[in-house]
Amino acid sequence: MSSKSKWIIAAVLVLGIVVVAQASVLNDIYMPVIYVGPTITPIPTATQKPSDCLYQYFHGQKLKVCFTNIDQKPTTSPLDEWVDIKNIGGGTVDMTGWFINSDSSTGKYFIPDGFEIKTGQTVKVYTKIGTNGASQLYMNRTEEFWQDNEDCGYLKNESRQTINSFCY
Repeated sequence: MSSKSKWIIAAVLVLGIVVVAQASVLNDIYMPVIYVGPTITPIPTATQKPSDCLYQYFHGQKLKVCFTNIDQKPTTSPLDEWVDIKNIGGGTVDMTGWFINSDSSTGKYFIPDGFEIKTGQTVKVYTKIGTNGASQLYMNRTEEFWQDNEDCGYLKNESRQTINSFCY
């Protein structure tokens, strides 16, 4: 191949790249980038600080009560699983009539009548049998509540509105 042919081919390639790049900028055309290498999966993080909520989902409500942590697959006993609920709002919330449910479990766990969660307070809700206190509640179940993989949990108020949810 002659050097003149090589120059023509090079010029056509450069012109083609310039035209495609300019078209993508002017017309918002997506140009895929080819990458060969390991796939990097991002680690989910809280969407707002300092709330530490697993995921934000408030339906425009002023209440700010959310799930902050979960152990759905404990190493000791399946009934040792738990979920943390925290009040990140500006006042005490009466959780009478509120409940927790999940996609995998049968039934719901109803928060005890008169239970209040103060601003900044975290309550740990265990699946196992136990005695309720100010900072821990027990579902008193004899079977798992959370599936070990791929489940969703919901915190709902007395009107059955979802206050917070998460999936893993």
